[in-house]
Amino acid sequence: MTKLSHRWQRGQRGHRGQRGISLIVSLVLLLLITLIGTTSLRGVLMQNRMSATNYDRSLAFQAAEAALREAETAANAAAADSFPAAGCSQGLCATPAIGDTPRWLDDNFSGWRTATADAPSAAATPEIVIEKMEDGANWFGCENEIPRQPNCRTPRFRVSSRSTSAERAAVIVQSDVASP
Repeated sequence: MTKLSHRWQRGQRGHRGQRGISLIVSLVLLLLITLIGTTSLRGVLMQNRMSATNYDRSLAFQAAEAALREAETAANAAAADSFPAAGCSQGLCATPAIGDTPRWLDDNFSGWRTATADAPSAAATPEIVIEKMEDGANWFGCENEIPRQPNCRTPRFRVSSRSTSAERAAVIVQSDVASP
């Protein structure tokens, strides 16, 4: 037998001995890569939803914050007699009764006034309400002074603003304002 025919016979024997294991390994690796790709795509979609929600909440917060600043300015400028004796009128509300549900938590409360503050255009239009509260001390112990200083107590207001709309983030912010 010549050298050439001997090589050919060995090659034939080696080729006949393969059983397709490389095909199975390739298919398993392809399946693993597909699973990894699907899992990472699922994570990317979740991140996308979370960032959209965060963006929406940020817009709502900016709108509510701008409206709150507007309402604080209005509370400082409002005269004590401009508030109704009971209930609400144009976003100005009387002192709430003890034990009542806070107006800003009451879903049936309709006394919100639309704010004119510059809010992001994509955000919902913010609303405000200003509640007259009891007069408060301007410094600790001023009620105990004899004679009492004329500027010891000043009117207090609870200012609330909200930015809400259907299927969007809802944000309510509040501050307490002491009239100068």
